[in-house]
Amino acid sequence: MREFILYIDTAECGVYEKGYSLFDNTDYDKKQGEKYSFATYCIKNGKFMGFFSSGIFDEDIKVAESDELMGEVCEFEVLKNNKIKGKFEGTFIDALKYIQKHFEG
Repeated sequence: MREFILYIDTAECGVYEKGYSLFDNTDYDKKQGEKYSFATYCIKNGKFMGFFSSGIFDEDIKVAESDELMGEVCEFEVLKNNKIKGKFEGTFIDALKYIQKHFEG
């Protein structure tokens, strides 16, 4: 099972695989970016690697529910304002719902 960081801070939220550099601009998927207009979406070797966004909305979750890549079950370590808040297992859809519920941006 892959392990991800789910992070929430005052201006941004997102998820990324542990050890993956989300912000290095190498794996941004423009095609998926059109589908996921709410986020900068990264895919590497056919696997979802992460995204960052300024917010998650119901429409975004509906789009994710129809995406096979977003159904993968992973472990998420939750960081809120750089403090560990716990862990959970779930899909990326579950991670989006978690962010939507807890992000105050």
